[in-house]
Amino acid sequence: MKEIAEKLDLPSSTTVRLVQTLEGAGYIRKCDNGRYAPGGRLLAIAAAIMHSKGIVDLVRPHLEALRDATGETVCFADLAGESEVVYLQQCDSPHSIRHVRWVGQRIPISGTAIGAALTGECAPGEANISRSTYEKNVTAVAAPIHRHDGKIVGAINITGPSFRITDADLPMMSRLLLGEISEIEKKL
Repeated sequence: MKEIAEKLDLPSSTTVRLVQTLEGAGYIRKCDNGRYAPGGRLLAIAAAIMHSKGIVDLVRPHLEALRDATGETVCFADLAGESEVVYLQQCDSPHSIRHVRWVGQRIPISGTAIGAALTGECAPGEANISRSTYEKNVTAVAAPIHRHDGKIVGAINITGPSFRITDADLPMMSRLLLGEISEIEKKL
C-alpha cells in the first residue's frame, strides 16, 4: 500500500480508501504476494475494448457528426457480459446541461435504449427510443450496428435531457442515427 501511495503521491489514508473501493468493485484484486493486479471487471472492460478496437476508431467521426447535428451526447457501446452494457466511446454535448457518461461505465441491459439495441430488440432499420426508463428525465435514441453477416457489433445512442429533446425531435434524431449507422455498416 505504501508503494502505491508513494507512486501516486497520495496520503496513505486516501490510498487505502481508493484501493478498497477498487477492490470491492472488482477492478483490482490482491495477489498472494500482497501486490495488486487487474480484477475481473477491469479485464472485462479491456476485453470489450480490444474486441471492439477497430470499430471504436471507425465510429468516432460518426459520433462527432451526430453530436454536431443534434447538440446532444453521443456514445458507442457494446455488451459486457450477459446483463450489462459498457460504454467504449463518447462525444459530449456542447450544452452545459447534458447527459454525462464516461468510457468504461457499465449500465444494465434491461430498461435501457442501448441495451435493447444491443440485444436485437430493435426492429431492423428502426431506432429504440427511451424516455426516463433507466435514468429519470433523460431521453435516449439508440440503434445497433450490424456486421455484413447480421451480427450486432455495438450500438450508438444519442442522449440528453428530456426537457430539451421533444417528441418532435425524435424522428429527426432517429433518421440521423440510422443514416450514420448505415455509413458505418458499409465500412465494416
